[in-house]
Amino acid sequence: MEQSVTAIEIAYPTRKEGAFPSAIGSMRPRAQVIFDLERGGGVSDTRTHWVPPRVARAFERDLPELPCSYDHATRLLDELEKNLCLSALTEMLGRREYGAHEAERKLHQAGFRRGAIEHALKRAQELRFLDEERFLRSYIDERIRRGWGRIKIEADLRRRGADPFSLEGYPEAFFSIEDDRARASALLERKPIPERNAFERLVRHLMSKGFSYTVASDAVRSRLASVEDADDADDSV
Repeated sequence: MEQSVTAIEIAYPTRKEGAFPSAIGSMRPRAQVIFDLERGGGVSDTRTHWVPPRVARAFERDLPELPCSYDHATRLLDELEKNLCLSALTEMLGRREYGAHEAERKLHQAGFRRGAIEHALKRAQELRFLDEERFLRSYIDERIRRGWGRIKIEADLRRRGADPFSLEGYPEAFFSIEDDRARASALLERKPIPERNAFERLVRHLMSKGFSYTVASDAVRSRLASVEDADDADDSV
């Protein structure tokens, strides 16, 4: 027997719940859309749907006329959530590029349900708002400009659920020993020479930036040699 919705209640998370999420990276507090149902014969029940507060607020502004069928009410709620999930994703992509996995995780943390997230990701990819290759190229280029090495870039992309090896020509088209050494040397120019254990400490510094030991040690040897040559020149004056 079809269930009829006789009342709809919206319960929002408290201000305290919204200000202090349970853990970094966890799902934000969600609102409850509570449907009071009646099936006939005096039998009543309730059904609760957990949605992001922005979805609940929009639903509350345009509630279906009651009584109505439960299927009709939940279909309206689901469609609204899909539209707002796509809007949230578009807002995210307007600030910076995202990979699909990271975008999915962010939408989940915002409280959107699986169906709404899948719809938003698929639609954004169809519209080319979300493009994995464009994200990877943008991300790698930006991190190279920041002075990161290949190892650190790949590790951070793995953490974001992205695979740089899906790019055509990776890694040869993005990295070379000569460019890595030049970037490592540029980082060392801004780094004071430690008084003790200079070689080891500077190599560790470059490796923390994602450069291989070979690149880091070559750059440090060159830097220390140039400093030594400068000191010798000063002594000969």
